[in-house]
Amino acid sequence: MTTSASLTIFHRLQEQVDSIHAIARQADTSDPAVAQSLRRSAYVLAVAALDTFFHEVAADKLTVAAMRAHPEAVRVANYIQNVSVVELTGQSGPSYVRLRLSYKTLVAPRSVDAAIAAWGDNPEALWLHYSLAQNSRPDRERRQLELVYDRRNQIAHEADWDSIQFDFREMSESHLVDCLSTVRRVAEGFSVLL
Repeated sequence: MTTSASLTIFHRLQEQVDSIHAIARQADTSDPAVAQSLRRSAYVLAVAALDTFFHEVAADKLTVAAMRAHPEAVRVANYIQNVSVVELTGQSGPSYVRLRLSYKTLVAPRSVDAAIAAWGDNPEALWLHYSLAQNSRPDRERRQLELVYDRRNQIAHEADWDSIQFDFREMSESHLVDCLSTVRRVAEGFSVLL
């Protein structure tokens, strides 16, 4: 699979997000609480789409790296863990890579960096090139993605519940639009670089 195929998968997953987003907009006037719940769902799925994009890229690049040379296979095995170099470079190597990647989330900048380094590229250089193309700085772009990932974790692991306010955190249209913009920009921007 190529990076463009990974981006195609990302866009296909985003179609589902866009459908939920459209229904949330319709629900805004009739039932704002339902609209917020729909936006939460769309938010989680949008971040999952980016995770899938990086998983698809990583699966290909890690497999190729493992087949190039023994030191690279060792680096990949150390990254994905619980697989030997022999297994990794054997006929089932790509399946082992996919299996072990399924235990990792590739959205937080530090986890994306670890995958990039494992397949042999320089994460700092890639973030710099990506950020320059966005007319931004790497620290800002990383921070924006980290905020999106953190909010996804609030929804997925805390039910988006604020125990101090004793209510759900607000999930406005602008929250979701910012998330969608960020994940699309990252997937499309990194697709060009990878």
